Amino acid sequence: MSEPKGEQPEIPREVRKFVSAIDSLAMTVEAAMDSLEIAHKAAHKAYDSYIEKYADVSKRDGHEYVKIRSHEYCHQYGILGRELDRIHAAQNVVPQSFLAALVSRYDALLGGLVRGLFRLRPEALKSSERVFTFAQLAEFESIDSAREFVLEKEVEALLRKSHPEQFEWLEKKFEIQLRKDLPAWPAFVEITERRNLFVHADGVVSSQYLSNCRVEGVELDPKVKVGTVLTVNETYFRKAHRTLFEIGVKLSQVLWRKAIPNATKDADLELIYLTDDLLVEAKYELAKVLLDFADTTLAKRHASEWHRFTFLVNRALAYKLSGQIDKCAEILAGQDWTATADEFKLAESALLERLEAAAKLMKKIGTTGYPHKGDYLHSPLFSSFRKTPLFLLTFKEIFGDESHEEQLLPREPFQSKPN
Repeated sequence: MSEPKGEQPEIPREVRKFVSAIDSLAMTVEAAMDSLEIAHKAAHKAYDSYIEKYADVSKRDGHEYVKIRSHEYCHQYGILGRELDRIHAAQNVVPQSFLAALVSRYDALLGGLVRGLFRLRPEALKSSERVFTFAQLAEFESIDSAREFVLEKEVEALLRKSHPEQFEWLEKKFEIQLRKDLPAWPAFVEITERRNLFVHADGVVSSQYLSNCRVEGVELDPKVKVGTVLTVNETYFRKAHRTLFEIGVKLSQVLWRKAIPNATKDADLELIYLTDDLLVEAKYELAKVLLDFADTTLAKRHASEWHRFTFLVNRALAYKLSGQIDKCAEILAGQDWTATADEFKLAESALLERLEAAAKLMKKIGTTGYPHKGDYLHSPLFSSFRKTPLFLLTFKEIFGDESHEEQLLPREPFQSKPN
């Protein structure tokens, strides 16, 4: 997706910053853990080799004991042991720190969203109960500067609340239900509560953690009790990333549409670009969750039929690419395609692998309509069709060549020109 020209509106800018930040954390933690594993193997090899050469190992009562043969070898043994201990500690601390950073980025998104919404809807600040002294009022240069001060105080107060309390505040302030039909909510609560344990209690489970999780419907492992030490492994971190990604994007979309009704078109386009990136990057589980949300929860709140069909097609594509062919067909079967534009008929034919029909529609659309040449070459929608001789022949007939070489084209979602 190429960046739009000019200054970006505040809300989509905050969402893009959030997505970029948590994706970078996911990428970096993976690289960090791989490096630590390499370091661990090397340190363990050096440690074991040193013991084999300069020590005797014995076992008593189920424990292993190391006896260094000579005092002169104890110093290096201590160095190797401490290095191994530090790597073991890092393998626990590093993913915990990254999880804390993940939640911090969500908090930053929430603060940015609320600031943006208040600036777009300053009347929402009228209910603020902030009281100023005359001296404080005298310091403000204008009503706008006073309003900005109130805004920052409201955001600070919001971010000091627990995450469930933040949602309660948002629901009351913007008169909207945010947690209804949100399956990711319990996982979100557990992740934020676990983050609190890492920051304040070194991961040791407290009665407050257990109580807060149970109140919000979190199904905890029966083995987790007060005093249990929680950790973060690769699987848990991936789940946390997906959950915060989902919650952050859904929250921004719902609040944006509720607070600024005339921003529906912009909100639709942001969600189209975002989910297209997920499809291109093969992040199908996240794509399915967000496209389900777009095609069902937001079904009657799209700016146009073009947007609705784009979400529908990409939702079906996400399921197909993840191997759920039947679900893809089910989604497509729920729509009457006879009166749709040719580009969407082409999408349906490609998804259902009706290749002759797809080729015919390609020729009908030609070089001037949508999809354009770059879509045929790069869009995941045509990934299966591109491998067939029929596609090669049709592509050559339309564009005069059969090149599949990468071209310096902006990466865009499959789409027709918006109305």
